[in-house]
Amino acid sequence: MKNSGLLFWRRYLHRPLGVGAVAPSGASLAKAMVQTLAPGAGDVIVEIGPGTGPFTRALLASGVAPAKLILVEFDPEFVRHLRRKFPGVTVLQGDAQELPRLLKEQGHGKVPRILSGLPLRSMPEAVRTGISRAMATSLSDDGMLVQFSYFLAPPLAEAEVAACGLKARRARAVMANIPPAFVWRYSRNA
Repeated sequence: MKNSGLLFWRRYLHRPLGVGAVAPSGASLAKAMVQTLAPGAGDVIVEIGPGTGPFTRALLASGVAPAKLILVEFDPEFVRHLRRKFPGVTVLQGDAQELPRLLKEQGHGKVPRILSGLPLRSMPEAVRTGISRAMATSLSDDGMLVQFSYFLAPPLAEAEVAACGLKARRARAVMANIPPAFVWRYSRNA
């Protein structure tokens, strides 16, 4: 955990908008994200922007098998850290805007569960739109996407998710996180 914290701060100082938070997500937010996602026993789970892995730890602790978990991380130092820390989990270095291609390369089309820890509201609008589209189009018809935000407004680009038939619902508020966070659930029948 100590090494994760130091790595987080080094990467934050290097790319503050890419990291998007002043502290790693806390255990209470990770628990709320996983509970909202409600992964099934055989579900392939994609985690976007795992950073140092707080949500990954919570997913694995909830019973998700490492072989069913695919992490997509842009930052090469976080990728190296995740590969060391979570053996058996597939860790891909790549841009979340390329999610459909990345999944296809792994032998997957659409997936039933996506959990995102990306700081979407701190990203340029074009990037936020591209990532929103990529996640929405990668989700199976009966799938669920869970994203958190530090803002009350929906974190994904609303036009993109609506075009894919997804609806947003604010599922939880996590006041114990620093800063407080809101968990959003996206599905075709929110």
